[in-house]
Amino acid sequence: MALRKRVWRIIKENKGQYFGIFILILLGSFYFIAATGVANNLEKMVVGFAEEYRQEDLTFSTDMPIEDIAALEGESSALIEVYRQYDVKLPDGQNLSGGELRLLSLSSKINIPAVLSGRGLENLGDILLDPYFCQTQGLNIGGQIELNGKTFNIVGTMAVPNYVYILKNLYDVLPTSGFGIGMVSGADIEAFPEAITVYAASFEDRENINAQTAKLHELLTEKGYSLSEWLDAKNNKRISMPWSNISSMKSMSFPVSTAFFLLCCLIVGVMIMRIVKSDGVVIGTLYAQGYRRRELTRHYMAIPVLLSAAGGFAGTLLALPCVRPVVDSMLIYYILPDKGITFSLLNLALAVLMPVAFIGLSSFLTIRKVLKKTAVELMKGDEQKAKVNVIERALRLDRFTFNTKFRIREQVRSIPRLLFLVLGVCAASMILMFGFTFNYSMDVVMDKGALERYQYPLEYNFKEVRNIEDGGIPEGAEPYNTLRGYPEGRESVEYYLVGMKPDSVGLKMNDMQGNALSRDQVNITSPLASRLKLKEGDTISFVNKLDGKSYSLTIDGIVEAYGEQFVYMPLDEFNRMTGQPLGSYRTVISSHEMDFDESLLAGVMDARYPEAYEDLSMPTTLIVGSVTALAVLIAVIIIFLVTSLMIDESRNTISLLKVLGYRGKELAMLILNSSTPAVFIGFWLGLPLMLVFGNNLYGYVAEMINMMIPMIVNPLYILISFVLIFAVYEITKRLCGRKLAKISMSEALKAGTE
Repeated sequence: MALRKRVWRIIKENKGQYFGIFILILLGSFYFIAATGVANNLEKMVVGFAEEYRQEDLTFSTDMPIEDIAALEGESSALIEVYRQYDVKLPDGQNLSGGELRLLSLSSKINIPAVLSGRGLENLGDILLDPYFCQTQGLNIGGQIELNGKTFNIVGTMAVPNYVYILKNLYDVLPTSGFGIGMVSGADIEAFPEAITVYAASFEDRENINAQTAKLHELLTEKGYSLSEWLDAKNNKRISMPWSNISSMKSMSFPVSTAFFLLCCLIVGVMIMRIVKSDGVVIGTLYAQGYRRRELTRHYMAIPVLLSAAGGFAGTLLALPCVRPVVDSMLIYYILPDKGITFSLLNLALAVLMPVAFIGLSSFLTIRKVLKKTAVELMKGDEQKAKVNVIERALRLDRFTFNTKFRIREQVRSIPRLLFLVLGVCAASMILMFGFTFNYSMDVVMDKGALERYQYPLEYNFKEVRNIEDGGIPEGAEPYNTLRGYPEGRESVEYYLVGMKPDSVGLKMNDMQGNALSRDQVNITSPLASRLKLKEGDTISFVNKLDGKSYSLTIDGIVEAYGEQFVYMPLDEFNRMTGQPLGSYRTVISSHEMDFDESLLAGVMDARYPEAYEDLSMPTTLIVGSVTALAVLIAVIIIFLVTSLMIDESRNTISLLKVLGYRGKELAMLILNSSTPAVFIGFWLGLPLMLVFGNNLYGYVAEMINMMIPMIVNPLYILISFVLIFAVYEITKRLCGRKLAKISMSEALKAGTE
């Protein structure tokens, strides 16, 4: 009972330190549960929807209806579903605000709709709409909508696996304002004879999708079908956009949160070890009074176990209600069935048990080591006495002034404490600089990436390959032809091979020194060259994703780029190499709007307003903001804990200095400022470690989402991080200065008496 009371007394005596430890554990568990909860729930929604409602692997169109779909399914080992679609212009007025609705016929094998509210299609004249279209058009379930003179009854809202991100055209990047989708029965869509036929395919074998796609393309070509709008799910932004955002968020959040969580456990474990060692005299006294080793172990284990369990539990509880708002904010642009928020029992258990295990183990080992000594040895206070170590002896401090010697001794006499401070500041600086660097890198990608390289801001993508001879290209426009390829054996590294006219000016093409590169040669963007470890004169070998044919090209130049993965070559050579007629093109880049027939277009990219693309990086911006805030908190707590511990371990010395006449400011200079070199070293040590960590993490993300994010360090942000860390250090010193002032001169006299 007496020992139990002492636990609370110890905590009350050093409540600042223990509160700091509690907060650190709380933050670790909070971030771990919040990050894993958001990533897992988003993944569950996207993956669960794709699997349960059979998302397509491929969408394509043919010049004539496929005659025997069942036979083609057998030959290609794929499910193939034919459906029809028709775009209806909506009139202004009559409770509608213009826009366009794409009617889709009901599918039953692939891209099966999920009813979000209301009921499914049961009768002729029923229609399901996407919820955002209902919201923007002011439509409600139970109401009606008139489309080209035919009235439909709105019976519910739905989500479709191949329209998670609702884009009008396959090659669009941003949603078209006022555009939505609706689903009607196959009989109802017959009322629109202009409806076009589209096919969706889903492969039974979930491995080697690229090879199966190429085989299906070959089968259709052999049967005499001309193909258009051939696009696999990985490159279909209606499907891939949420995958990319969620994969990047998961790739970033899980390793960062796990590393952060383990770091917290390590820091707190070391902290508890220092506190237990400083209590050596008390342990020896209790030992001498007859307390057994097991009782004392239980007694001293109670503090770290209690703190870690309480911190882990509180952090877990606080994180639970935060997951739903974050998930909702990330799903604002995506239409998915809401499966509810769930949490992994394993992660919940880890959030509470991991700090208990780490901190408990480090405390147990320390206590066990201390209790191996006899009561007499412990009561001598050897555990508290600072010993002159090898480093201190090697420094030859006699040549320095007293103040300098004192500050150096304060640091080097306790190597574990010094390492704890350096590594703690290093970790906080690393996280802070990584947050700023990631944010800056994304800004550079947005500012200097693909959009900035467009000299002509409009890109028109056609459904089928066209030829310059059939009408020519107007002035102010340039033809391009493209194919998507990947290095053999590395299907995760996909990129575009682009054929362009040697005299084209629509895209900037500068080398790494800013000099213009010739378009009449093979050029590769720097991120792709870096990822494939290629340089000028090397050969790039790749497989055409469409038909599986292999090609090789010699690299002539490296294009300065940010995040883009392209290989450029002359248009005529491109067409000759791929076996297409000279003059073939699939894309037109234009300096001005052009009046193409919309039915011929697969998508239009408009780079005239780059700010419209900023929302695409919102999920990563949220992560960066949270990581930066946590880094500042970690820095505050670590510096406070170390400074506070240093004051506690030097209480007798501080008291003696007061007896000798040292004033408050002089003491603060001696005690508190002694950590400045350690904080400085810790910060700059964080920079190279951040670069190593960031490069490895970026490489991992590139393999996951096929996007090479350049890691660009901005000296201004490094300076801001430096100022922030030292501002935190100065504020923490002021807080600890109050504790310094409370130490009385009598403590030195009492120590001398003892």
